[in-house]
Amino acid sequence: MLSLRSVASVMAVLGLLSTAVQADGVRLNAKSVKSLFPGQYEARVKGYKILFSANRGGNLAGQAFGQEDRGRWFVKGNRLCMVWRKWTEGKPKCGSISRQGNWFIANNTKGQLLKFRPVSVVALNQ
Repeated sequence: MLSLRSVASVMAVLGLLSTAVQADGVRLNAKSVKSLFPGQYEARVKGYKILFSANRGGNLAGQAFGQEDRGRWFVKGNRLCMVWRKWTEGKPKCGSISRQGNWFIANNTKGQLLKFRPVSVVALNQ
């Protein structure tokens, strides 16, 4: 079973979705990454569902396995970085983002970590 810490580490590397049109397989640049917010998202990590929201100001709120966490996001180069209080123990995790159909894929040097897409309603208070 995937631990909450593992999910958090993967989420931290994730790239968030864009409603802008991007060609499949093309990595998003810094401007495209920044344009992802605000938004609410569904993510899949090894078959597990995670819900999170992000605002323009850099705040994050997430739910997974009955647990909630808060954090912040920022862009470093062309990579999206996320810091979660509990899930990443306050340490930033960064990754590049590309599109595959209506999903966005977060990658690091080891390959695909996570896929995610926007959702219309997520039960998160921000």
